[in-house]
Amino acid sequence: MSFRFRRSVKIAPGVKVNFGKRGVSTTIGGKGMRVTTGSHGTSVGSSIPGTGIYYHKKISSRKKRPQRTNYERIQQNELKQEKMEQAKQDVLRYASHVEMLQSVHEEVNDTIDWEEIQQSPPPFEPDQRGPNETGAIKELENYKPGLLDKLFRRVQKKKAALQKEIVRAQEKDQAMYEEWKGEVELAERVLSGEGRAWLEAVQKANPFEDISALGSNVKWTFFADAPQVTVKLDIKNKEVIPTKVLSITKTGRLSQRKMGKSKYYQLYQDYVSSCALRIAREFFAILPLEEVQINVYDDVEIDNVVDYGCILSVRMSREEMEQTFFDNIDCSDTIETFTHNMKFLKTKGFRIVEEV
Repeated sequence: MSFRFRRSVKIAPGVKVNFGKRGVSTTIGGKGMRVTTGSHGTSVGSSIPGTGIYYHKKISSRKKRPQRTNYERIQQNELKQEKMEQAKQDVLRYASHVEMLQSVHEEVNDTIDWEEIQQSPPPFEPDQRGPNETGAIKELENYKPGLLDKLFRRVQKKKAALQKEIVRAQEKDQAMYEEWKGEVELAERVLSGEGRAWLEAVQKANPFEDISALGSNVKWTFFADAPQVTVKLDIKNKEVIPTKVLSITKTGRLSQRKMGKSKYYQLYQDYVSSCALRIAREFFAILPLEEVQINVYDDVEIDNVVDYGCILSVRMSREEMEQTFFDNIDCSDTIETFTHNMKFLKTKGFRIVEEV
């Protein structure tokens, strides 16, 4: 159903200006005979009052030139292609996001060998020259002024520049030595079980920046008398898990439909399990821990009432993790091989459980 808009304004006897959806036109004449001129051409209309006999003829019109028609068609095609390309990018971005949620556990820092760091030799002895200074001095000793340097009196200037390079090289060597010294001291503190050193090591590695970027939050507490850590993961699924499925139609348009409950909750469980495995792997890679406990918290809706609580609690030992292969695994199934509490329903999601 469509609506037509038309309004006429009399500006002089027998002369009207017409306003409508298709533009502005002018009508000259009365009931018996009138001529209308507008952007689409000129037409003549006549009628015999009281008889219902009416005559209308378009006597002139403006036809678009082929060049303009072709230009507009190209513009329409370009716009259509842009929309199709944008739709493809949106679907690729969506698919990449889903894959990322299911593969969080695959990315992990290299294992840090703190004993090797503790026993590592210095880059050079304190009473000796460092490698950067040695190289800079050699550059100065090997400098031989060329003809142009002598001709333009640049010898002293170049020697002064090489002397400055020696000073900068000494500073680099000193920074290198201090870095080695700091790493050795940190290794000694980590191996002695100092909590602040463990915290410093984790912060330096910054292992959970991608989990935080997705919207979840990781906090941890070390044990003072045991090589263990307890981690609390606020998953915040509503900020992380998509609720719609994106796809491309046969005509190249973007299609968005609501994700089914089973698929949504399965993706939710995969993400939770993948994060738990990733967190454990990171702590075992960074610190000399023997056990990691991870408690995952989130909002849970039961009978239209939202409650906040633990939805997964899992305890993992270093020995168990070292015996686990992480390539092409089902994270949810892998979690069940460890000591854990988890209650999950396919069409309702997680239920609140006690921490292990």
